[in-house]
Amino acid sequence: MAQPANAEIERAFYIAKEYKRYEDPRAGDKIRAICREIKIKHNIANMEYQERPNGTLYFLMRGRANDVEIAIALLQRRLTRDRRQASADLPEGVSALTVENLRRHDRELVERRQFGCAPCDSTWWKKVFEHKPVSKCNRCHVKYNPIPKDQEYGIGKFTCQHCGNTFTGWAQYNKPADCHNCKNVQVYPTEGSIGPRQPGPRLRTRNVHSCSMCQFGQLHPCPGYRKVLVASTPHISTGSTVSTFLTQATDLEAEYRDAT
Repeated sequence: MAQPANAEIERAFYIAKEYKRYEDPRAGDKIRAICREIKIKHNIANMEYQERPNGTLYFLMRGRANDVEIAIALLQRRLTRDRRQASADLPEGVSALTVENLRRHDRELVERRQFGCAPCDSTWWKKVFEHKPVSKCNRCHVKYNPIPKDQEYGIGKFTCQHCGNTFTGWAQYNKPADCHNCKNVQVYPTEGSIGPRQPGPRLRTRNVHSCSMCQFGQLHPCPGYRKVLVASTPHISTGSTVSTFLTQATDLEAEYRDAT
């Protein structure tokens, strides 16, 4: 169970001889200077350092749980050869700061969204970050916000709850289509299934497109076949991205910058 951030704790940890960064005659002075600096900066109540006869570095510190965790991370990044915090010493729910973990983190924040530029009669799909879903039209270079998810349109998958028939075709999330097996049974597209048409040969079928927008086959062509069915709104930059990063600067910034 994780300790409350303000709880007073005492923690010991070790750095084995083979992982030590400093081996020169002045290593002890450097280590003591680093310990003193971290103790002062991060309000550690007490920090003890010893080098054992077998060359292992031993640290014992007392302070608030959050401050102790940060101090351990900084000591390990500054005193180990690979300058990386040991996984076993990471706080609960926190991953090591590695390139692969950063890439995995980015992938988890990315989603595919649809954009539509009305003046250029152009629509496209793009993978964007959830916190900033913005894309630029390749023709007029205007930045746009994505189309609302419940209004996305394209090629989607349908599964009839009545007979189990599965079929694909033009779709929009809030518009039902007819099941050609049941007749007059309306089916909504499966959530997350709508996207751009994939390259390759199209599946031949005798079934005629029938959805609510064309009054279930009464209007030809279907009004939903327009290229820009739902237009994106132009994106107005607020500068929030820059200010967010600026307000997140901490003492840790210099430590991580030095370690890279």
